[in-house]
Amino acid sequence: MSIPLIDDDVKLEQAAQFLNVSQPYLLQLLEQGAVDLNNLAAYKAERKKISQQALQQLVDQAQELDMGY
Repeated sequence: MSIPLIDDDVKLEQAAQFLNVSQPYLLQLLEQGAVDLNNLAAYKAERKKISQQALQQLVDQAQELDMGY
Protein backbone atom coordinates (compact mmCIF):
# COMPACT_ATOMS: atom_id res chain seq x y z
CA MET A 1 0.00 0.00 0.00
CA SER A 2 1.46 3.33 -0.99
CA ILE A 3 0.82 6.64 0.68
CA PRO A 4 -0.73 9.15 -1.72
CA LEU A 5 1.16 12.34 -2.39
CA ILE A 6 -0.28 15.74 -1.61
CA ASP A 7 1.04 18.62 -3.70
CA ASP A 8 4.02 16.55 -4.95
CA ASP A 9 6.15 17.26 -1.88
CA VAL A 10 4.06 16.53 1.18
CA LYS A 11 3.02 12.98 1.87
CA LEU A 12 -0.21 12.28 3.65
CA GLU A 13 1.79 10.87 6.54
CA GLN A 14 3.79 14.08 6.89
CA ALA A 15 0.65 16.22 6.78
CA ALA A 16 -0.94 14.07 9.50
CA GLN A 17 2.18 14.34 11.65
CA PHE A 18 2.28 18.12 11.17
CA LEU A 19 -1.34 18.38 12.37
CA ASN A 20 -0.73 15.80 15.10
CA VAL A 21 -3.61 13.61 13.90
CA SER A 22 -3.86 10.11 12.51
CA GLN A 23 -3.84 9.48 8.78
CA PRO A 24 -7.40 8.07 8.80
CA TYR A 25 -8.63 11.17 10.66
CA LEU A 26 -6.85 13.44 8.17
CA LEU A 27 -8.48 11.54 5.31
CA GLN A 28 -11.85 12.06 6.98
CA LEU A 29 -11.17 15.80 7.30
CA LEU A 30 -10.17 15.93 3.64
CA GLU A 31 -13.32 14.13 2.55
CA GLN A 32 -15.44 16.55 4.61
CA GLY A 33 -13.60 19.54 3.17
CA ALA A 34 -12.63 20.67 6.68
CA VAL A 35 -8.94 20.99 5.79
CA ASP A 36 -7.43 23.13 3.06
CA LEU A 37 -4.28 21.32 2.00
CA ASN A 38 -2.85 24.53 0.64
CA ASN A 39 -2.81 25.99 4.13
CA LEU A 40 -2.31 23.32 6.77
CA ALA A 41 -0.67 25.86 9.07
CA ALA A 42 -3.86 27.97 9.19
CA TYR A 43 -5.93 24.90 10.11
CA LYS A 44 -3.45 23.97 12.83
CA ALA A 45 -3.42 27.52 14.21
CA GLU A 46 -7.23 27.64 14.31
CA ARG A 47 -7.42 24.31 16.17
CA LYS A 48 -4.80 25.54 18.65
CA LYS A 49 -6.79 28.73 19.24
CA ILE A 50 -9.96 26.72 19.91
CA SER A 51 -8.10 24.44 22.33
CA GLN A 52 -6.61 27.37 24.21
CA GLN A 53 -10.04 29.01 24.54
CA ALA A 54 -11.52 25.79 25.93
CA LEU A 55 -8.68 25.45 28.41
CA GLN A 56 -9.13 29.06 29.53
CA GLN A 57 -12.85 28.40 30.11
CA LEU A 58 -11.96 25.46 32.33
CA VAL A 59 -9.48 27.58 34.28
CA ASP A 60 -12.08 30.32 34.72
CA GLN A 61 -14.66 27.81 35.97
CA ALA A 62 -12.19 26.26 38.39
CA GLN A 63 -11.37 29.67 39.82
CA GLU A 64 -15.05 30.61 40.13
CA LEU A 65 -15.66 27.37 42.01
CA ASP A 66 -12.65 28.03 44.26
CA MET A 67 -11.10 24.69 43.41
CA GLY A 68 -7.64 25.80 44.54
CA TYR A 69 -6.19 26.55 41.13
